[in-house]
Amino acid sequence: MMFSRNKLQDLGVSAGVDQIGVVSTKPLYYMKDRLQRRIEEGRITPFEEQNPDLRLSPGHLLENCQSIITLAVPYTMPACNHSLPVKEPRGKVARCAMGIDYHNAVEEKAKELVRLIKRKTRGNFNYRVLSDRSPLLERELAFKSGLGRIGENCTLINPKYGSYIALGTILTDQFIEPSQPVKGSCNYCGQCRKSCPTGALIEPFIINPYLCLSYLTQISGVFPREIRPLLGNRIYGCDQCQEACPLNDNLEKIPLPELAFPFFPAEPFLVPLLKMTQKEFKLTIGLTSAGWRGKTTMQRNAIIALGNSRDTGAVKPLTDILKNDPRSVIRLHAAWALGRIGGHKALYALDKCYQNDPEEEIRNEARQSHSEH
Repeated sequence: MMFSRNKLQDLGVSAGVDQIGVVSTKPLYYMKDRLQRRIEEGRITPFEEQNPDLRLSPGHLLENCQSIITLAVPYTMPACNHSLPVKEPRGKVARCAMGIDYHNAVEEKAKELVRLIKRKTRGNFNYRVLSDRSPLLERELAFKSGLGRIGENCTLINPKYGSYIALGTILTDQFIEPSQPVKGSCNYCGQCRKSCPTGALIEPFIINPYLCLSYLTQISGVFPREIRPLLGNRIYGCDQCQEACPLNDNLEKIPLPELAFPFFPAEPFLVPLLKMTQKEFKLTIGLTSAGWRGKTTMQRNAIIALGNSRDTGAVKPLTDILKNDPRSVIRLHAAWALGRIGGHKALYALDKCYQNDPEEEIRNEARQSHSEH
């Protein structure tokens, strides 16, 4: 054994991570049927590794892999303050996307831990750091290594920080004694499933990502029309099922210092988001975990949120977008939002769009949105 698990925990604390586990590299063959069911039921997303065999074993990721170190890093930020005065429409951002990109934070903590380990082992430590983008089943590995229990909403719930955590793994060719899973399970209270706005949690521990608002705010292109009203004022992610979970109450909610500054405010004003330049985006939202989706997808979501606000003050900026924005996906959602708000000016703008827009899909959206009044 390279060194004791207790020593690894001490090094983790020195690296700024107090939630560390170890799991063996034994393939997770018992998960294959579950993955196969997801494929057959169409619940695999484009963001995931499509080959289930590559998700079950780390052998293809690091030669002679002997152990997997798991890390859980808290990103907990304050929830949205619903008591803020509503002078103009505001959006809502998931907690994971408010601070600096947690992927970078996890990777930096993991690399610092590796640096400390290599000092103790005099460099005899081959490794690979992965965070979120890994094909491996990170939550299952974290569960097996004792970092928490898996809830009915498919999140990992850490005893100290709840489910507001980001996960990472360090694959290594050194053997470390595995840790043990946390005893007990989630409360099976069903509060997460009851709270889901779209019914995406179709069964305990089973989620349909194509109904999940967190997933839908991240995909590019046309947002499903029938789900747009259910988005509310969310513009990135959805914490609804986590906020409903009683295991997330009364926990330590102090993020890492580097995650504490909100580059993406919890409740940003929506209209200014429509006018954000690429430079402004890069220096704010672009620094967070939401940044990878780009400005257009964020503005599309803000337009839907404006429609759901029913705020007549949004009619003019939405009309300007409908007339002048060169991006088809933005004009299409602006047409929907204007129909959602309604009123003489909004309907007049839809009329003009139906007559003049060069794209049939957008003209059809304008006609349908107009006819719903």
